[in-house]
Amino acid sequence: MELSKNKINLYSRLGSRKQREKLGLFLAEGEKCVSDTLPFFETEAIIIMSDAEKGGMDAYAGLPVFTVSESDMRKISQLQSLPEVIAVYRMPAAKTLSESGLSQSISLLLDAVQDPGNLGTILRTASWFGIRQVILGTGCADPYNPKAVQSSMGAVGMIDFVQANLEEVIDNHPDIPVCGTLLDGRNIYDAPLSSPAFIVMGNEGNGLSAEVRSRVTMPLLIPSYAEGPHAESLNVAAATAITLAEFMRKITVNS
Repeated sequence: MELSKNKINLYSRLGSRKQREKLGLFLAEGEKCVSDTLPFFETEAIIIMSDAEKGGMDAYAGLPVFTVSESDMRKISQLQSLPEVIAVYRMPAAKTLSESGLSQSISLLLDAVQDPGNLGTILRTASWFGIRQVILGTGCADPYNPKAVQSSMGAVGMIDFVQANLEEVIDNHPDIPVCGTLLDGRNIYDAPLSSPAFIVMGNEGNGLSAEVRSRVTMPLLIPSYAEGPHAESLNVAAATAITLAEFMRKITVNS
């Protein structure tokens, strides 16, 4: 079935966060991304190019499948490399922390992580290490941004993420240690890491905001082992991976 011009125009607007939230829809682009996310969301449409190979169509049996020309696929796609398939999903209702409840183990708090690729990678990493709750503070990228969805490798459907004021979350749980990576922190490999805990990760350029930094009770440092000149900092997604790996290693050893 061919996709109507009205729908093409509608779906082409989903690169905008405002339009995603207004329409309650978002995109997953590429065969792997669609395969990874398909089990977790309600499907509005599966869009394929009319001249694409039909060998993998069995995966979309029973779903609303539409065809478009290459030029129309370019209108809908938000990625540089043109995908052969795009899924349009209905966005789940947003949750509040009071509705979802606080994780009993480790909660990952993101303070203005703005790059959607970084956010998606962090969700993927959190899923790998068994972290089920990510709390998104003010200024964070949209987890339903097409780049975030793609880089999450399906984790966008596996992670319980909520939008919240990080300072309020921390202040409302004074007994939970707040761990953040800071230049004056304790070597993470020597630190006594345990659960439950809040792990806060900051903005790509500015790190943690002053408000969140002042609430960190266990500052941590990921040491560099380079001799001579080296990069002044780690990418936030890489720093998150190292931090979670060390947390989970020590929790497992001590359990």
